[in-house]
Amino acid sequence: MLTPEPVRRNQDGDWTHSALSELVSDREYIPSDEWKAWQAKHNIEAVIHQMEFELDEDHPAWIRHFDEGHPGSVGWNPEPPSEDWYMLSIHDTEDGPVVIWYREIPEQEGLRL
Repeated sequence: MLTPEPVRRNQDGDWTHSALSELVSDREYIPSDEWKAWQAKHNIEAVIHQMEFELDEDHPAWIRHFDEGHPGSVGWNPEPPSEDWYMLSIHDTEDGPVVIWYREIPEQEGLRL
């Protein structure tokens, strides 16, 4: 299991967990099989939420990013799906800012065949 880390966002509002930083290492894209293997290695599941679908078009973070063209996720403060989810990354992509949440896979779910 990954240990949750304090989220210290940079000037663009972005942050990435140190374990994911090692996987990404200056790559913009992680192949699906690598992503799945990395999640399995850490016994986690992950979900990705996009700012585009989380905020209204009149939200200041939406306006800053999509209308004014400033990169990053400044002003977007997404909430985890529930209390057992932790932030893995919040960062900008070519499709706009995303947040990746993760949680440990409970043992009984990990044993499914």
